[in-house]
Amino acid sequence: MLLVVSHPAVGDGIETILRLERRYEVRRATKLAEALRIAPGWPADLALLDAAMVPREGRVVLGVPTLVLAGGEAENDAAARRVDDPRGWVAKDAESASLIAAVERLLTQRTEAVAGPFPLLLIGALLVVFVALLLYLAWTAIV
Repeated sequence: MLLVVSHPAVGDGIETILRLERRYEVRRATKLAEALRIAPGWPADLALLDAAMVPREGRVVLGVPTLVLAGGEAENDAAARRVDDPRGWVAKDAESASLIAAVERLLTQRTEAVAGPFPLLLIGALLVVFVALLLYLAWTAIV
């Protein structure tokens, strides 16, 4: 997970919460330029991006689903319009359980999206094979 927060205390707090979970590998950037250098070469599953760091013009391309850390919905909306893959937001002052829940929702949504229709197609193909086998066995029993 790429954590992009410039404020030292806020960044330390969020990083500590995430590391205490012992399920996330966290890399932290304190400047947007630093995050843009790290993102292409490090395979993060998601980014936590402070809305205050998103420039008023241009587009931030991190190449991963992004959870915006915002002071409110208006700040999130403004930042999300300039991020390449916004997937929601969480309040900067959210309790740790809310932060972890938002991260887990994002990771779960991404896993489900990757699976796609393949399992359903596989079940359908197995069902067709099973019915064909039953019909074949019935036909051989009659003949």
